[in-house]
Amino acid sequence: MRSRFLLSVLLLGAAPAFANYKELTNIPVDPGLETRIRVAAERSLQQLPKLKAEDLAISIVDLTNPELPARADYHGDAPFYPASVIKIFFMADIYMLHKEAIPDVPRALKEMIVQSDNDATAYLVDIEAGTSGGPELQGRSLTRFINKRRAINNRFKSLGYDVSAMMKPWSFGPFGRDRQVLGKNRENRNRLTANATCSLMLWIARRRAVSPQASEAMMGMMHRPLNPQREDENQVKEFIGEVLPEGSKLWSKAGWTSEVRHDAAYIELPTGRKLVLIVFTRGQADDKTIVPVIAKNVLSELQ
Repeated sequence: MRSRFLLSVLLLGAAPAFANYKELTNIPVDPGLETRIRVAAERSLQQLPKLKAEDLAISIVDLTNPELPARADYHGDAPFYPASVIKIFFMADIYMLHKEAIPDVPRALKEMIVQSDNDATAYLVDIEAGTSGGPELQGRSLTRFINKRRAINNRFKSLGYDVSAMMKPWSFGPFGRDRQVLGKNRENRNRLTANATCSLMLWIARRRAVSPQASEAMMGMMHRPLNPQREDENQVKEFIGEVLPEGSKLWSKAGWTSEVRHDAAYIELPTGRKLVLIVFTRGQADDKTIVPVIAKNVLSELQ
């Protein structure tokens, strides 16, 4: 135990203010926590018989003791279509590029994260990449356009992340050059893992994403009042926030389509426990109970 404590202190102390994917992997996997997460996953699969094991991923970090954090995951490295959870990465990228003060960007950031608005997200993706929507392109013009979008991926790759964040979210599908970016076999479709998402949420929650001020701004946009909820809040009920005990605090970004239903959260429980919890599910997106059931089982195992 003493050696694990010293390792954690050394790793956390050596980590730079501008962190990367090692924000997660520098934290030792806790065997006991991993067992509890596996039990919670197995119980969830029993309660949700239509959900397949390969279509569930959970990643968690317990930050209750900041000097001795612990982590665990269940299928944490499995790739999923992220739906609107990808918007956390777009938000972080705006701050990494120091473009948060460009006219209309503050409003777009707020609408992207608070209301999960796709129009605001499309505007921000073009700001990040230096692109604009329009009709199909050909030849070098198309290559340049795709490379500009791929630059978003490359920035995260340089920080150790294996993610794809090239595509704007759409309600019914892309048009023109945005459809071309997707690729004939959808090879450039957005892609995340629960662990990558957990790392970024941890990065922000620790106030280490770009700067303490940038992290504070990102946390502010992800804050989800629970009692009472905002009138326009659509990311608490049917997600992790639905099963949190009274007195909890929640910062989160949910994502859902006809294919997937996810939530990514930082939670402070009234007991003093502090958690980053990511739940990804696939194939049963019409079941609005799925994320609350899984989250409840995780929290029950942690009592």
